[in-house]
Amino acid sequence: MRNKMMCGALVLMSLLTSFLFAQDQIATMSPAKPKIGDQIAIAYNTSAKSAVLRDAKGITAELLLAKSSGDMPQLLELPMKKDGGLWKASFKLADEKTRMLLLRFTSGDEKDDNGEKSWETMVYGANGNALEGAHLMRASMVRSGSYIDFKLTKDAEAVQKELAMEKELYPLNVAAVFMQWSLMLRESPGDETKAKIRSELDALYLKNSTKDDLLSQFASMYQQIGMKDKADEIRKGAIAANPKGKAAEGVHLSEVYAERDAAKRAVLMEKFLGDFPQEGMNKENYENTLASFRMTASMASKNYDEAFAALESMPKKNGNMYNSLAWALIEKGEQLDKAVSWAKKGVDLLKNPDQSTKPGYLSARQWKKSNDMTLGMILDTYAFGLFQLNKMQEAETAYEEAVTLTSGAQADVNQRLVECYVKNGKYDKAMATAADFIQKGKANDKILEAYKAAYVKVKGSDKGFDTAVAQAKETAKGDLKKDLAKGRVNKPAVDFALKNLEGKIVKLSDLRGKVVVIDFWATWCGPCKASFPYLQQVYNKYKDNPKVVILAVNTWENVSGKEKEDLVKKFMADNKYTFPVLYDEGFVEKYGVDGIPTKFVIDKKGMIQFKTIGFTGEKMVEEMIMQFEMLLDDNFYSSLN
Repeated sequence: MRNKMMCGALVLMSLLTSFLFAQDQIATMSPAKPKIGDQIAIAYNTSAKSAVLRDAKGITAELLLAKSSGDMPQLLELPMKKDGGLWKASFKLADEKTRMLLLRFTSGDEKDDNGEKSWETMVYGANGNALEGAHLMRASMVRSGSYIDFKLTKDAEAVQKELAMEKELYPLNVAAVFMQWSLMLRESPGDETKAKIRSELDALYLKNSTKDDLLSQFASMYQQIGMKDKADEIRKGAIAANPKGKAAEGVHLSEVYAERDAAKRAVLMEKFLGDFPQEGMNKENYENTLASFRMTASMASKNYDEAFAALESMPKKNGNMYNSLAWALIEKGEQLDKAVSWAKKGVDLLKNPDQSTKPGYLSARQWKKSNDMTLGMILDTYAFGLFQLNKMQEAETAYEEAVTLTSGAQADVNQRLVECYVKNGKYDKAMATAADFIQKGKANDKILEAYKAAYVKVKGSDKGFDTAVAQAKETAKGDLKKDLAKGRVNKPAVDFALKNLEGKIVKLSDLRGKVVVIDFWATWCGPCKASFPYLQQVYNKYKDNPKVVILAVNTWENVSGKEKEDLVKKFMADNKYTFPVLYDEGFVEKYGVDGIPTKFVIDKKGMIQFKTIGFTGEKMVEEMIMQFEMLLDDNFYSSLN
């Protein structure tokens, strides 16, 4: 199987820091300005009107410790004890690198994160000021609207205030300046912005040109404003001055990841580890990365035994990578006995996961969910190998477990289970299972073929089959419509006037009365490129419909000006895509985009109704068609209210 984010002034105050309890507050942390070494008390008020977990039998406080110096965050799961209408927990804040605390509460699958505005506070020093890096960290969080999977309120004004405060309290922390420059480039790309940044950058670099730990950041910023020669000069100078320093380490590591040839990349990584020895978790992670590079290189040369040996050399073995190796052979029906044994090894690893491999920022529940999905995928690989070896009952058992673990969300896994039922002569079960997958919108054409084969075996002919399928599809269509309606955004779209590939201006407000898709993308973005064949399918279907407009807005490219225009035009021509493309001018920020691809579907009144982040696979076509049907209907409700 291939591997595929208050009701009252007192509540608002509790979002920003910690305050004394009031009747309508949901949660508090105290002291209000926590310091390293403090005992932190947490309380959850089930009597508050907005409390989600009012009737919970047990509550866990999930507290994320966001840390400085590049350290990974740590999630604390604190069981709470009930005391009247309050649930309480406490812990000692001991980690000196902690800069912010983010809080939410869970009870089983239920979660209270303050309406996607996690409670949060900075960590303070003895002088009452936030520790160095805390304001900078909060600026980053409120800019993106999230940290790990903790949600916060996006606030552009707060970003600038936090950066200003960081610079005022800690003028030597140049990271705040780098972030301001990056924001300027995102919001107002162009020569004027670059010229302004260069003037400030030159002055700051002169003051810090001997600080090895900052040189990589200076080089990167010079490159972002189009001064590649200056960036290369800084990197070469850093390596010459301190061949084993942080800047040199960063340069050499960048060279590793820039290499596209798998075998050469493995050689470069091995040399990097020899030149820059790592310790502890870093050492283990890099050694695992080296092994994965070796595996990829061996698979590229079809030396699968060598690839397996590379996996076996990993300090922390990764069951998912055994899946990648096994699938390469099982998909083609080659060396099946060996490939199935490798898949089985991955299954065993994932069924008995090494607890030390759990990321510190994930809860036990989140980690289990992730492992279950990964285990389901490799069980599908394992079952497919057994199927081809004609070990049909074993294959059926593995497929059933795979579908359960993936919650029936993967159409190709579902397909192979139905095909296995048919092969095993379990036609009634195949029919019922196929119909269920179709009704849930988790089917593909091959499921329909297997369904029909089972139907004919049971009924003696295909009479009535098309009606049964149509009924199941109608149910799926109705459910999809309900799901999409629940996720409506219903917010005004920001107007823009952007150039298309031909240099003509396209203004969003001129398209009022039409359904408009805005798809933010870049030529370097893998998921963007993966989605484009499907976007082309949708465009082909609606290109003659004057009420539908699809606009792919190119953004966040690593080049600018004519170089960018030439790059985008070549990309479109090489791939024979014909949907319209616009060049972004900072509107990606105004639309609050955190990552690409991100699609917005705007109704005839200029309101954003649907937002999709990432690439959702084949179902993207079905979803977009349903979205268009809903928005083209004159009865569709849209207003500012």
